[in-house]
Amino acid sequence: MPIHWDEIPHDEIRLNIYARLSHNAATRSAADSLRHILQRKLHLLRAQDHRRFIELEASRLVEHLRCTRDAYQEFVNRHNCSPVLEAHWVVLRCAVFPTAIALLRRQVIEYARLTRIRERYLSILFGIPTRTCYKNIDEGVGLLCPPDLKDDTPATDIELQSLGELIDEDSLLIFRDIRDGGSVSQLHGGGPFSTDDRRSLEKSWSLCGLPARTTLIQWMHIRDKFWHLCLPWTDGLVSFFACAQEELFSQWRGLPADSLAHEMAMKQLKWVVVPTEPRLPLPLERGRDCEELAEEIATIRHKRIRGALTIDEIQAECSSLKIWKRVEILCSEDKDTFLHPGTWGPGYANLLLGKLYADNRRNLAAGTINNWRKDYRAYLKWKEQNPTKDAREFIRELEQRKRSYRKNHAR
Repeated sequence: MPIHWDEIPHDEIRLNIYARLSHNAATRSAADSLRHILQRKLHLLRAQDHRRFIELEASRLVEHLRCTRDAYQEFVNRHNCSPVLEAHWVVLRCAVFPTAIALLRRQVIEYARLTRIRERYLSILFGIPTRTCYKNIDEGVGLLCPPDLKDDTPATDIELQSLGELIDEDSLLIFRDIRDGGSVSQLHGGGPFSTDDRRSLEKSWSLCGLPARTTLIQWMHIRDKFWHLCLPWTDGLVSFFACAQEELFSQWRGLPADSLAHEMAMKQLKWVVVPTEPRLPLPLERGRDCEELAEEIATIRHKRIRGALTIDEIQAECSSLKIWKRVEILCSEDKDTFLHPGTWGPGYANLLLGKLYADNRRNLAAGTINNWRKDYRAYLKWKEQNPTKDAREFIRELEQRKRSYRKNHAR
């Protein structure tokens, strides 16, 4: 049944989306209360507060995008729009995608406002002309120049609006027409707020580097230093962008399977669904994360010691390793140690992971990290012998063994 996009009752569907979000509001009360508390702390620039706040906001973003997708897909399915793949693709391109841009812009602006980002950093990092870039203002006319590095004035609402507008269709995702396959792609780099985004780099160089006769290559290194100086909020902006981008990729990857399943159901054929692997309990999740990061740390050390590669060469060859991102929250001294694998002593991996998992600004003991890893390795062996059992059964067995061990040693 053909339906023009303009003929779809968007206002009715929008109310349906809001109703879905309101239905889930009660279950989010604990998260919302934490969010209110964290909002007041963001200007203190504590990495842990920013990381937790971003996790909460990212969860709300994903929930909104999925509710939008589900509400529109239910409408096109109810009206038997076909082919189903094309109908669902239009929902993603014309409803979910613009919603993602609008929500992401709003979240970025609000996050920057709560963090009280300085004007000068918007100019240096993203090439946004701010008040501090104008000198000798006379009757509304001023000379545009690099920002005053001593000016600590927070960015104005208009300047923050310009920050949000860095998110556009080209930067977030590029859609190919459905008649040409409907594929999606992205620009090179981590988005407009990252260190490797070409557009932001060139704009900031034109505003700040070029007037000082600095080459683009030189400015790239200067800008990179300022980006790390502004942690954790620079990484926070990158995380917001990455979350929205990955969710859109996830929904796009789900299009063929979702559509095929629907068409098979319409033909009254039996369809077998293979469920995804359930999420592991938190203790095992932490153990798996630490085990994977420890393996990455060992890889870096091996390539430096055995392969005689420089740290820059290792990072270029192994750019997909998660550890590069994780260590950005460390202090400068710990970062410097990480970038010199030859100085790592025995047990360095557990010591580093203890800092990455710091609780209330206190590092976790290396022994705690080691126990998490040992428990996860024990779970993998247990799973081989008990493939049909749930991970929670392993946790119960593990706790019983630990209680029995403590009881025996207490006698």
